[in-house]
Amino acid sequence: MTRRIALLRGVNVGGAKKVAMADLKAMVEAMGFSEVKTLLQSGNVVFRAGDEAEADLETLLEAETETRLGLKTRYLVRDAMQWRAIIDANPFPEEAQAEPSRTLVTVGRAAMPGEALDAVRAVMLPHEKLEAVERQVYAYFGEGMGQSKAAEVLNRKAVKAVATGRNWNTVLKIGALLGV
Repeated sequence: MTRRIALLRGVNVGGAKKVAMADLKAMVEAMGFSEVKTLLQSGNVVFRAGDEAEADLETLLEAETETRLGLKTRYLVRDAMQWRAIIDANPFPEEAQAEPSRTLVTVGRAAMPGEALDAVRAVMLPHEKLEAVERQVYAYFGEGMGQSKAAEVLNRKAVKAVATGRNWNTVLKIGALLGV
Protein backbone atom coordinates (compact mmCIF):
# COMPACT_ATOMS: atom_id res chain seq x y z
CA MET A 1 0.00 0.00 0.00
CA THR A 2 1.27 3.43 -0.97
CA ARG A 3 0.87 6.51 1.21
CA ARG A 4 -0.76 9.36 -0.77
CA ILE A 5 -1.74 12.98 -0.28
CA ALA A 6 -4.87 14.30 -1.95
CA LEU A 7 -5.15 18.09 -2.12
CA LEU A 8 -8.58 19.55 -2.70
CA ARG A 9 -8.74 22.65 -4.85
CA GLY A 10 -10.56 25.74 -3.61
CA VAL A 11 -12.40 24.35 -0.58
CA ASN A 12 -13.15 26.31 2.60
CA VAL A 13 -11.71 29.50 1.10
CA GLY A 14 -13.72 32.64 1.69
CA GLY A 15 -16.78 30.64 2.69
CA ALA A 16 -17.01 28.83 -0.65
CA LYS A 17 -17.13 25.08 -1.25
CA LYS A 18 -17.38 24.18 2.40
CA VAL A 19 -16.49 20.67 3.51
CA ALA A 20 -15.88 19.44 7.04
CA MET A 21 -12.64 17.52 7.35
CA ALA A 22 -14.40 14.89 9.48
CA ASP A 23 -16.80 14.27 6.56
CA LEU A 24 -13.91 14.09 4.11
CA LYS A 25 -12.06 11.61 6.34
CA ALA A 26 -15.18 9.46 6.72
CA MET A 27 -15.72 9.47 2.95
CA VAL A 28 -12.17 8.39 2.16
CA GLU A 29 -12.38 5.62 4.78
CA ALA A 30 -15.73 4.47 3.35
CA MET A 31 -14.03 4.21 -0.05
CA GLY A 32 -11.79 1.51 1.43
CA PHE A 33 -8.61 3.50 1.95
CA SER A 34 -6.71 3.12 5.21
CA GLU A 35 -4.72 5.27 7.66
CA VAL A 36 -6.76 8.31 6.66
CA LYS A 37 -5.76 11.64 8.22
CA THR A 38 -6.75 15.18 7.35
CA LEU A 39 -4.71 18.31 7.89
CA LEU A 40 -6.08 21.83 8.36
CA GLN A 41 -9.32 23.06 6.83
CA SER A 42 -7.89 23.76 3.38
CA GLY A 43 -8.49 20.20 2.15
CA ASN A 44 -5.52 17.91 2.67
CA VAL A 45 -6.11 14.20 3.20
CA VAL A 46 -3.38 11.58 3.61
CA PHE A 47 -4.26 7.90 3.12
CA ARG A 48 -2.91 4.54 2.04
CA ALA A 49 -4.01 3.21 -1.34
CA GLY A 50 -2.98 0.48 -3.73
CA ASP A 51 -1.08 1.00 -6.95
CA GLU A 52 -3.77 3.10 -8.64
CA ALA A 53 -2.52 5.83 -10.95
CA GLU A 54 -2.84 9.33 -9.52
CA ALA A 55 -5.18 10.36 -12.35
CA ASP A 56 -7.49 7.44 -11.53
CA LEU A 57 -7.51 8.38 -7.84
CA GLU A 58 -8.22 12.02 -8.69
CA THR A 59 -11.20 11.04 -10.86
CA LEU A 60 -12.52 8.62 -8.24
CA LEU A 61 -12.20 11.13 -5.38
CA GLU A 62 -13.86 13.88 -7.42
CA ALA A 63 -16.83 11.66 -8.30
CA GLU A 64 -17.24 10.37 -4.74
CA THR A 65 -16.97 13.88 -3.26
CA GLU A 66 -19.73 15.11 -5.54
CA THR A 67 -21.93 12.06 -4.87
CA ARG A 68 -21.38 11.68 -1.13
CA LEU A 69 -20.73 15.27 -0.02
CA GLY A 70 -22.53 17.24 -2.72
CA LEU A 71 -19.34 19.14 -3.48
CA LYS A 72 -17.85 19.63 -6.93
CA THR A 73 -14.10 20.14 -6.61
CA ARG A 74 -10.85 18.98 -8.14
CA TYR A 75 -8.16 16.84 -6.49
CA LEU A 76 -4.42 16.65 -6.96
CA VAL A 77 -2.83 13.40 -5.76
CA ARG A 78 0.84 12.70 -5.07
CA ASP A 79 2.59 9.81 -3.36
CA ALA A 80 5.13 10.17 -0.56
CA MET A 81 8.16 10.01 -2.88
CA GLN A 82 6.69 12.69 -5.14
CA TRP A 83 6.00 14.89 -2.11
CA ARG A 84 9.60 14.45 -0.91
CA ALA A 85 10.73 15.54 -4.38
CA ILE A 86 8.52 18.64 -4.14
CA ILE A 87 10.17 19.56 -0.84
CA ASP A 88 13.67 18.89 -2.15
CA ALA A 89 13.13 20.88 -5.37
CA ASN A 90 12.31 24.15 -3.56
CA PRO A 91 14.45 26.80 -5.29
CA PHE A 92 13.96 29.20 -2.36
CA PRO A 93 15.09 27.23 0.71
CA GLU A 94 16.40 30.24 2.64
CA GLU A 95 13.17 32.17 2.18
CA ALA A 96 11.12 29.09 3.06
CA GLN A 97 13.04 28.58 6.27
CA ALA A 98 12.91 32.26 7.27
CA GLU A 99 9.33 32.98 6.16
CA PRO A 100 7.44 29.75 5.46
CA SER A 101 4.03 31.44 5.42
CA ARG A 102 5.23 33.68 2.57
CA THR A 103 6.57 30.81 0.49
CA LEU A 104 4.00 29.05 -1.71
CA VAL A 105 4.04 25.85 -3.73
CA THR A 106 1.37 25.54 -6.39
CA VAL A 107 0.87 21.88 -7.26
CA GLY A 108 -0.54 21.23 -10.71
CA ARG A 109 -1.76 18.31 -12.74
CA ALA A 110 0.48 19.55 -15.52
CA ALA A 111 3.22 22.13 -15.86
CA MET A 112 1.84 25.64 -15.71
CA PRO A 113 1.62 27.21 -19.17
CA GLY A 114 4.29 29.77 -20.00
CA GLU A 115 1.70 32.49 -20.61
CA ALA A 116 0.35 32.00 -17.08
CA LEU A 117 3.84 32.32 -15.61
CA ASP A 118 4.40 35.44 -17.75
CA ALA A 119 1.17 36.99 -16.38
CA VAL A 120 2.40 36.46 -12.82
CA ARG A 121 5.88 37.81 -13.57
CA ALA A 122 4.38 40.90 -15.22
CA VAL A 123 2.99 42.10 -11.87
CA MET A 124 5.73 40.85 -9.54
CA LEU A 125 7.54 43.27 -7.26
CA PRO A 126 11.36 43.22 -7.18
CA HIS A 127 11.52 41.25 -3.90
CA GLU A 128 9.14 38.55 -5.12
CA LYS A 129 10.37 35.32 -6.69
CA LEU A 130 8.79 32.71 -8.95
CA GLU A 131 10.13 29.50 -10.46
CA ALA A 132 8.45 26.56 -12.15
CA VAL A 133 9.84 23.09 -11.50
CA GLU A 134 8.09 20.29 -13.37
CA ARG A 135 4.38 20.40 -12.36
CA GLN A 136 4.94 22.78 -9.44
CA VAL A 137 5.38 26.52 -9.21
CA TYR A 138 7.32 27.88 -6.26
CA ALA A 139 6.83 31.49 -5.20
CA TYR A 140 8.09 33.79 -2.50
CA PHE A 141 6.03 36.85 -1.57
CA GLY A 142 8.19 38.95 0.76
CA GLU A 143 5.36 41.24 1.84
CA GLY A 144 2.91 38.37 2.23
CA MET A 145 0.44 36.80 -0.16
CA GLY A 146 -2.40 39.08 0.91
CA GLN A 147 -0.45 42.13 -0.20
CA SER A 148 0.80 40.75 -3.50
CA LYS A 149 -0.74 41.35 -6.91
CA ALA A 150 1.41 38.49 -8.22
CA ALA A 151 -0.08 36.11 -5.64
CA GLU A 152 -3.56 37.15 -6.73
CA VAL A 153 -2.75 36.49 -10.38
CA LEU A 154 -1.10 33.15 -9.55
CA ASN A 155 -3.99 31.99 -7.40
CA ARG A 156 -6.88 33.13 -9.53
CA LYS A 157 -6.39 34.68 -12.92
CA ALA A 158 -3.38 33.07 -14.53
CA VAL A 159 -3.99 29.50 -13.57
CA LYS A 160 -6.18 27.90 -16.16
CA ALA A 161 -4.85 24.44 -15.33
CA VAL A 162 -5.98 22.32 -12.40
CA ALA A 163 -3.70 23.45 -9.56
CA THR A 164 -3.79 24.37 -5.89
CA GLY A 165 -1.36 26.17 -3.62
CA ARG A 166 -0.05 25.42 -0.14
CA ASN A 167 2.29 27.54 1.95
CA TRP A 168 5.59 26.06 3.06
CA ASN A 169 4.35 25.39 6.61
CA THR A 170 1.59 23.20 5.18
CA VAL A 171 3.96 21.52 2.71
CA LEU A 172 6.18 20.43 5.60
CA LYS A 173 3.23 19.30 7.75
CA ILE A 174 2.00 17.15 4.86
CA GLY A 175 5.50 15.76 4.51
CA ALA A 176 5.48 14.80 8.18
CA LEU A 177 2.13 13.01 7.79
CA LEU A 178 3.52 11.17 4.78
CA GLY A 179 6.64 10.23 6.73
CA VAL A 180 9.08 11.97 4.41
